[in-house]
Amino acid sequence: MARRERSKSGRKSGSPLWQRLQAGLPSLAKTAVFLLALFLVVGVWLSHFVYRSSYFWVSAIEVQLEPGQRWAADPRLGYRIPRPIHVFRADLAALAQAIRREHPQFQKVVVRRNLPNKLVAYVSLRDPIGQIRGRQYTIVSGDGIVLTPGSSTPWEGVPVLMIGSRTAAYQPGQSCDSDEFRRAATVLREVQESKALAGHKISAVRVNPASAGSADSRMVTLLLENGLELRAMPGDLRPRLVRLGELLRGKPKEMGQAQYVDLRFDDLVIGLRSGD
Repeated sequence: MARRERSKSGRKSGSPLWQRLQAGLPSLAKTAVFLLALFLVVGVWLSHFVYRSSYFWVSAIEVQLEPGQRWAADPRLGYRIPRPIHVFRADLAALAQAIRREHPQFQKVVVRRNLPNKLVAYVSLRDPIGQIRGRQYTIVSGDGIVLTPGSSTPWEGVPVLMIGSRTAAYQPGQSCDSDEFRRAATVLREVQESKALAGHKISAVRVNPASAGSADSRMVTLLLENGLELRAMPGDLRPRLVRLGELLRGKPKEMGQAQYVDLRFDDLVIGLRSGD
């Protein structure tokens, strides 16, 4: 009988571990509340510091060009932001669109945060294919977008496209797409990609105006820096360009006497200079 009473009494009083836990609960709760309050205070202070400190405000965007590309025109000017912005509040998509509008030579722009206080625009460029000769010389991409402001003198090492009016004025971002431009760009791109010129550079591209019934109405003439003319039409020029490359590399002396090479026929037609 006494044992049963002691057992009941033990169950009522509980184990020593439970008693210790019950005794410690108020202090644990106080500690948890204190830590929570501390975290809130630190969080509010940190947020206030981050959004008010000048250390996190940005006034310019750094530009990083895709490896292997080079500028048609150096765009370092114009990247200062009109008003400083906070690095965490910056609208990255809107900034990328604004940069593309300001610099049409950029084909792709991605703006990313580089913490703590940088914005970086990673850009890839449109490939310049030549420069249009109008009122001034303006570099243009393969899809007909004007990439640079006009220059009173030709850009060195860039083929001059002699199309359209000599009095035409072009602005960066403007499209100059036309039948003449498309013909010139198609032939020029194929010749450049073929690597058939054996180190010779193209100095100018002349496009015949379209005229009904004329056999030469679609002819495009590429002028090399050594005076040699390449006459072609848009189409698959690869077999003829391979043959041209073999001649320029294998017979440089003989080809030095040539005035033109006509690539419009399956067999290359070579015209010699007067008196040769």
